[in-house]
Amino acid sequence: MKKIILLTVIAVFSFGSINAQDEVIEKAKSGSFYAGANIGLPLSTSSDVSSFNFGFDVAYLFELIDNLELGGLVGYTHYIGDGSYSHYNNGNVLITNYKDASFIPLAATARYYFADHKFFGGLDMGVGINVSGDAKTGFYARPKFGFNLGPVALIASYQSISGGTDYNNYGNNGNNGNYYVTTSGFNSFNFGVEYGF
Repeated sequence: MKKIILLTVIAVFSFGSINAQDEVIEKAKSGSFYAGANIGLPLSTSSDVSSFNFGFDVAYLFELIDNLELGGLVGYTHYIGDGSYSHYNNGNVLITNYKDASFIPLAATARYYFADHKFFGGLDMGVGINVSGDAKTGFYARPKFGFNLGPVALIASYQSISGGTDYNNYGNNGNNGNYYVTTSGFNSFNFGVEYGF
């Protein structure tokens, strides 16, 4: 008798688990695409090597539970180099301009809606893959806040890519030796628009 009850309980939970997975799959099929573009101002040490940031991204989200959407995101973000650094090469001190840095973010994304879907808070987390410049690939995070205007939303966000970069500066530390100017990563405050379809 105990074995029959145990098997019945296992069967019920297994059936419930399969139904829950089917519900998630059905919700994923009825998700939405979002395409956005943004501009930003570099912050912290990234403002020492860059003057401006712009980017765009495409995300696919589906509603997991009421007001909570989950999905994935891919994009492109570009930091425009600003200023120069000195370095030693074959007995000469050379002055070199900071290079632009470009990344492809690959991230999981989530957002939660408030006030009848008028406002939302969200978070993208993943990796920012460096595709140009002297920067390194690093952890990508982008908390954001949005205001819905129908199919268009206005979004303010803080973007952080942790990889950083090192620049070999010569002769600026008082003993004519080499030292590195190191950025802690590429961070920016961004403002943009997004279209959902």
